[in-house]
Amino acid sequence: MLPPTPHGTSAAPPHAPAVTVLDAHLPFVHRRWPWWAASLALVLGLFVSTTLGWQWFKDQRAQQDHRSALDGLWLEQTIRSTLDQHQRMLVNWAHDLAPPSPAALDEFTSRIDGLMKEHPALLAIDFVDRQGRRLAGLPAYDLRPSQLPPLSDPLIASAVERAHTLQRPAYSKVIEQGAPLWVLAIPVSDDNTAHGTLLATYDLDRLLEQEVPWWFVQRYDLALVDRQNKRLSPRDVSPSLDVTTDGVTHRQLGFGPADSGLSLWQQPHPSGHPSALLAGLAAAVVAFGLLIVALLRVLQRWLRERVAAQQALADALQFRQAMENSLLTALVAFGRDGRLIYANPALGRMLGLDNATLVNQVAPFSFWPGEPHAALRGECAEAHEAMMRGHSPAHGQALTLQRADGSLLPVRLFASPLVGSDGQPQGWMASLHDTTAEHEAARVARERDELLQRTARLASLAEFASGIAHELNQPLAAIANYAAVADSVLALSPPPPGKAEDAVARIGEEARRAGRIVQSLRGFIQKRRVEHRRHAVRSLLAEPLLLLEPLAQRQRVHIGVQIEGDPEIDGDGVMIEQVLLNLLRNALEALPMAAPSTQAPHSVPPPDAVTVRVQVDDDHVVVSVADRGTGLADPAQLFQPFYTTKSDGMGLGLAICRTVIESHGGRLWASAREGGGTLFSFRLPLADRPDAAPPLAEQPADAEIADAERTNAERAQPQRRHESTDLNTAAE
Repeated sequence: MLPPTPHGTSAAPPHAPAVTVLDAHLPFVHRRWPWWAASLALVLGLFVSTTLGWQWFKDQRAQQDHRSALDGLWLEQTIRSTLDQHQRMLVNWAHDLAPPSPAALDEFTSRIDGLMKEHPALLAIDFVDRQGRRLAGLPAYDLRPSQLPPLSDPLIASAVERAHTLQRPAYSKVIEQGAPLWVLAIPVSDDNTAHGTLLATYDLDRLLEQEVPWWFVQRYDLALVDRQNKRLSPRDVSPSLDVTTDGVTHRQLGFGPADSGLSLWQQPHPSGHPSALLAGLAAAVVAFGLLIVALLRVLQRWLRERVAAQQALADALQFRQAMENSLLTALVAFGRDGRLIYANPALGRMLGLDNATLVNQVAPFSFWPGEPHAALRGECAEAHEAMMRGHSPAHGQALTLQRADGSLLPVRLFASPLVGSDGQPQGWMASLHDTTAEHEAARVARERDELLQRTARLASLAEFASGIAHELNQPLAAIANYAAVADSVLALSPPPPGKAEDAVARIGEEARRAGRIVQSLRGFIQKRRVEHRRHAVRSLLAEPLLLLEPLAQRQRVHIGVQIEGDPEIDGDGVMIEQVLLNLLRNALEALPMAAPSTQAPHSVPPPDAVTVRVQVDDDHVVVSVADRGTGLADPAQLFQPFYTTKSDGMGLGLAICRTVIESHGGRLWASAREGGGTLFSFRLPLADRPDAAPPLAEQPADAEIADAERTNAERAQPQRRHESTDLNTAAE
């Protein structure tokens, strides 16, 4: 874009001085008729010379094509005549062999001997019977020579079969055995009785040497090809079969019968005369062309010097106009006196004003905010004064302008010096970028952040409430179970001593357990640190096994426990017990419901239906809970909150378990169990690494687990056992 001058005038075209000097040294360039006359004479001379040379070349090429056609026709007739003569002779001799007799065979041998001596291209002539046994022929041999194809060759057999089928001579396809060989099969028969076949084997290389005269070879390149244009003979010459040489194409000649599939390609030898003519003609064309270029170069320079300045000025104006119309950013130029000397159409569209009313305005400008917005108007005045002093921030300056309808327009101002062609400052060029969208985006982002924060608080509250409901389900179910046991015990007369007290004590323990669960979940919400205490993994398993024993009995499942040593961990015992309880309950519920004992044995769960395995791995303990259930349905969403495969589940158990394990510095994962089922494992750091660990063995855990099992067995004695079982089922 060309910057405007302070007075609105344009600079002179840069090529004007050069044009003046050229006109002083070459005054004749103003007259155009000498250039037109010289160019016309040169073009006519070039056209006449080229036409005469091309006509002569076409006459020579036509004569060569005519002679080539006559020579090719002669060669085609010569080869066909020779092959037809041999075929007629052999057909006549075949009639004399039907039926074959010793005299006829001797006469046949003497005849073919003369024929083969006269025509060396015939390698062999054999008379074979229908079983392929050779009865007579030349050359004489006991074993067939290697240069001849065996009589059992598929191509020979095909030709023999075709000859007897059609009852006329038939040629085989070319047999490439050292040299290209061609076999003529003639049936020998009388009164529809086949006595055998005459086989005449041709060497195609020798046949061409014999039939093609020396003068033909001196004039032309010759090649024998099959249907696929594969070269068969001669093999020491390789002219291209699909291109032209000196403008002359190859000529295709017939070879033998029409159905032989062979043809001769004939191509004249390249001649030096057309090349010399074309070279001379090309040299003349180049010479005339150089002369024309030299003359037209002077004319081109003369015209270019005249048009260059006008074209450059027109291009600059068109480019500037297109750029101004396509810009969305407003551009405005100020003179050294602060007067507005230029404004692009984008500024008028932004402000709703006509550009003609903006030019030549001085501060305060009409698009500055009015008196009700004094502070904004003062900012615009300060920015204008700072720009005129040469102080303009590199990152721009935020301003607010006023549209024609009175609305405010937030913009960002960027300014740079406007320098003329002489290097002297002429004013300032400023760009105004509309920041309305940025302000709106910032407002929307603030509202979105506030909405997200409120949604996050609501989600946290919902998750906390769901977690409490899910975790309190187990201790409340146990309280209901113990209450039912106490009720059934008190209903006996007299009540057994200690049973009711034990049930009440258990109710108190479960109530305290529920309180600890609430405190732990509240601690997670408040993001407190986990209260670490040392716990033996064996003791943490006792309570979950005790609580799940009724469910395991209904499922007819024995929970196997394998513990390596007596590992200890640091952590919140209540939460770890809750993790074990959730994993064991999921394992039991994943099993298909076992059939009563009166049904078939195959409906009983396997011995390893649910197993708990505790191992020590370096300085970590790995606890695995395995089942023989249906396996993993969707591993990718297994630990996602609110995802569940149960009809009455909430989908929080595994998510909470993973949160608990990760808060203890561990990891929880799931995998497919070998042989079917699912394997849940979690890994936690050891409190102290044991020096030695006994091998794994099946055991009923420790005294606490055994005591829990005895206590559970005693609970099964009351008469109202079915009532407590119903309550347990309802609670679960």
